[in-house]
This record gives sequence, structure tokens and C-alpha cells, in this order.
Amino acid sequence: MEEVSTEVIVYPKVANIREEWDWVKPGIDEILHLDKNLTYRPEDIYASVIRGESQLWVHPNFFNVCTIQTDEFTGDKTFVIWISWAKERGGANAVTFASFYEDVARQYGCAHIETKSVQMPAVEYAVDKVGWEITEITFGKDLRS
Repeated sequence: MEEVSTEVIVYPKVANIREEWDWVKPGIDEILHLDKNLTYRPEDIYASVIRGESQLWVHPNFFNVCTIQTDEFTGDKTFVIWISWAKERGGANAVTFASFYEDVARQYGCAHIETKSVQMPAVEYAVDKVGWEITEITFGKDLRS
């Protein structure tokens, strides 16, 4: 007899950043510590969500801050998973729920979905396991030093 899984999948949900700030802010602080190229502050993210420019999505194991960008030339909308943080690193949380976020993006009328990462294992997982493709690679150098 085949075993039936009774595991319930918990999907991310839109949340009130005021209610989640006590655990979201330390996650943002960690992201900023790991990537010195980021120029925003935790308060900038908080303000973006409060103003309705982006949304906080929470899951028991992680959070994402998502926004929608519009191409100024074509008008196409892109659903951007802007910030991703997990309680346990290495779980590929944003891309594990890729099909969920793809459906959300379609509901918002987006033609594209994207996320960014400086962590190569996350990039490789998204390409090899999820079927996403690398659409942009940014190289840079800080010229102030």
C-alpha cells in the first residue's frame, strides 16, 4: 500500500511589517553585513513597505520583500524578489517557492519574475533545479578607494 504524505505545505503570506519588524530587521541587518554593496538601510525597506511600494512576505522559516518594477520602454512589469532572508541559510527558500511566486507575479499582471543573489550556490540552484535563467550579471568596482 502506498503511503500518503500528511505534511502540510505552508506558503508565504503577505504580512504587516510593523508586526514582524522584531525578527525582520535583524535579518535585514545580516544581509547588509554580508553584502557591503547594498546601499539601503533597514528603515528604507520598512518605509518602502509602509508606503505600499513593496510587500513583506513571511513564512515560518524566512521572509521576502517583493516589489514590482515597470520597464520604462515596454511597460512590462517584473515581479522582483528584492530581499530574501532565512533563519537557516542554504535552504534555497526563495527559489523553493518559485512556482508560488510565479503564480503571484502572474496575478499582479507581471510578464517577468526575478531575484538577485551574491551567493553562487543560490544562483546555481535556481538555474539547475528551478529552471530560471541568468538574465543579467553585474560587475563593479568601488572607485572611492
